[in-house]
Amino acid sequence: MKKYKFSMLMLSLLSISTVGLGQEKLTLQQAVETALSSNYQLKVAETQKEIASKNAQVGNAGLLPSVSLNAGADYSNTDTEVEFVQAGGAGGSELSTNRQEINGATSLSYNAKLQVDYVLFDGFGNRYNFRKLKETENLESLKYHQEMESTMLQVVQYYYEVCRQQLNLKSAQVSMDVSRQRLEKVNEQYQYGQQNRLAVLNAEVDLNTDSTKVLESEQALEKAIRNLNTVMGQPVDTNYKVEEDVTYQENLDREEIMAEVISSNASLRVQRKQEEISMLDSKVTNANRYPTISLYGAYGWNQQENDASQMVYNRSLGPSAGVKMSMNLFNGSQQRIKEQNARLNIEAQKATTTQQQLELEKEVANAWTDYVYKKQLAKMEETSVEQARLNFEQTEESYAFGQSNTVEFRAAQENLLEAENRLNNARYAAKISEVNLLQLAGMLLKQ
Repeated sequence: MKKYKFSMLMLSLLSISTVGLGQEKLTLQQAVETALSSNYQLKVAETQKEIASKNAQVGNAGLLPSVSLNAGADYSNTDTEVEFVQAGGAGGSELSTNRQEINGATSLSYNAKLQVDYVLFDGFGNRYNFRKLKETENLESLKYHQEMESTMLQVVQYYYEVCRQQLNLKSAQVSMDVSRQRLEKVNEQYQYGQQNRLAVLNAEVDLNTDSTKVLESEQALEKAIRNLNTVMGQPVDTNYKVEEDVTYQENLDREEIMAEVISSNASLRVQRKQEEISMLDSKVTNANRYPTISLYGAYGWNQQENDASQMVYNRSLGPSAGVKMSMNLFNGSQQRIKEQNARLNIEAQKATTTQQQLELEKEVANAWTDYVYKKQLAKMEETSVEQARLNFEQTEESYAFGQSNTVEFRAAQENLLEAENRLNNARYAAKISEVNLLQLAGMLLKQ
C-alpha cells in the first residue's frame, strides 16, 4: 500500500506523539493511519485495484500471438469387409470386383501440431480493448483513493465523537462531584440542625440525577469507541483516551474550494473516468464492422497405420502457414443495435457527469454555509460557557454564605453543565463540517 500524508489543510491539529493504539493516548493521525492499513473495506478496494492492474496487460487484449500445442492418438480393432472394383480383359474394358474380409484389423493414428496464431487487423479492436483495460485500471485506482477518503472521513467523524463524549463525561463527573460535596455539606448541617430533612432529600435526588448522567455518558463513550475501533479494523473492546484539542483551518476560500471540487473531487473523477471508458466501449463495438485478418503458422506430424487399407502406412512431417480473413456481413442487425446502444450509453454518461457536477456545486455551497455558521456558533458557545461558569462561581459563593438557596444553586450548576455540553457539541460539529468541506474538495489526502 502506498504511503499517504495528511493534507495540511486538514491536519492543523496536533503535534504527533509517539504513543500508539491501546496506550494512554490516541491521536487523530494515528487513528487514520491505523484505519488506512487495517480497514477491511479498504482492503477489498485495494484487491480490486490489484486485479484491474493484472488485467491491464497487452496479452489480455489480444495484442500478442497465441501459441497452442495439440496432440492425439487413436486406436481401433475392427472386422472389415472391403470390395474393390478393378479393370480387366483386353484393353482394360471389363470391370470386375474383388472382395476381401479382414478380421481384427487394427488402425493406429498419431498426430501432433504446434501452432502460432496472430491477429494482424481487427478494426483496431484489440488496441481499444487494451486502452479500456488501462483506463479500467485507472478507474479502480480512483475508486481506491475514493475509498481511502471515505475511510478517513469516517475515522475523523468517529474520533471527534469519542472526543465529544469524553469531554461530556468529564463535565458530568465534575457536576456529580459538586452534587456529592453539596450532599456531604447538607448532611453535616442537618446533623447540627442547620438544615431540614427536605434539603437532604433534594441533595440526594440531585446527586442521583447527576450519577445517572455519568452512567449515560460512560455508555455513550463506550459506544463511540467501538464505532471508531470498527472503522480502524481493531478489536471492538480496545480502549484508549483521545486528544481533545481541536483547531480550525484558517483562511479557507470559498472560490478555491469550489475550483478544487471541479478538478479533484473523488466521485466526480470516477464518473469522468466512466465516461471515458464508455467512449472506448463504443470504439470496440464499432471495430466489429471491420474484417479480422490473422496469420497462422504450424509445424505438424501425422502418422497412420491401417491393416484394412491399401495404404497401410502413412506419415507426414513439416511446417504450414497461411492467412485467414473473416468478416461479419449480416447478423440480424445485432451490430447496428450494439453501436446505437454504445452511443446512447455515452450520452447517458455525459448527462450523469453534468448532473453530478451540479449536485456537487450545490453540496459545496451548503457545506460552506454550514461550516461558517457552525464556527460562529462555536464562538458564541464559548462566551456562553464563560458566562455560565462565572454565574456558577458567584452562586456557589453566595450559597456557601447562605445568600442563595438550593434551587438557585442547582439551576446555576445545570446551566454550566448544559453550556459545556453545547460547547463540546458545537466545537466538534464545526470541525466535522470543515472536514466534510475538504473531503468534497478532494483535499483530505495527497500523495
